[in-house]
Amino acid sequence: MSDIFREVDEEVQRDQVENLWKRFQTPVIVAAVLIVAGTGGWSYYKSERTKAAEAANVRFLAAVADADAGKSAEAVAAFDAIAKSGQPGYATLARLRGAEEIAKSDKAKAIELLDAVSDDKKVDSLTRAVAELRSAMYTMELGDREKSMMKLGPLMTENGVFRFSAQEWTGLDALEDKDFDEAERVFNLLLSDPNAPAGMRQRAQAYQGLLHAARGVKAKAGGITSITPVVESADGQDPADAGVTVEMKPIEKK
Repeated sequence: MSDIFREVDEEVQRDQVENLWKRFQTPVIVAAVLIVAGTGGWSYYKSERTKAAEAANVRFLAAVADADAGKSAEAVAAFDAIAKSGQPGYATLARLRGAEEIAKSDKAKAIELLDAVSDDKKVDSLTRAVAELRSAMYTMELGDREKSMMKLGPLMTENGVFRFSAQEWTGLDALEDKDFDEAERVFNLLLSDPNAPAGMRQRAQAYQGLLHAARGVKAKAGGITSITPVVESADGQDPADAGVTVEMKPIEKK
């Protein structure tokens, strides 16, 4: 008797399963197809992104090789093409590198391009800071102290990635302009900040020596020395500080 009840129960369960399958088979099949298609589509998307990134890398390195070989026009054109391709990372890097190449012949144009990067909200904050710092340096080289200080000012915040470089360039600009009080104030900031890279603090001491020498004697044409500082890396460490050297040369009077 128990076998009969068991067979009836199994028959009822089979009927329930069949009814459920008939009712929901279409949604289940559609869901399965979508899952397979979505997985395949995602794999294809990642594969294409990887291929695009590899191609952009090859193009970027070729443009750098042109720049290193003195083929400036070809390099600028190549960087511009990469920048317009929209490939994440490489497009922005090409904008920066292209501006640096253009600066060799047209600093005003380079400043314009760098300012466009620093003002682009779609670009990450670190890259924008790099563009702002480079723009400030070129602006300073063109002799526009007011504009260069306006660019360097926002970089000298307490948590600014390049605050020490901005301070160093501000001090050097003041020194070259014979604004000795401002130069000494900025160099003292670097010397008293324990977070400043060691090499940069050593250079600040050298700058102060030049400052005191310039203050103690009558300024002569070409008497003040131009010093080329090294920009610290993004983490605040200066890779060139193992043996700090300071390049000095007379400044030509305009």
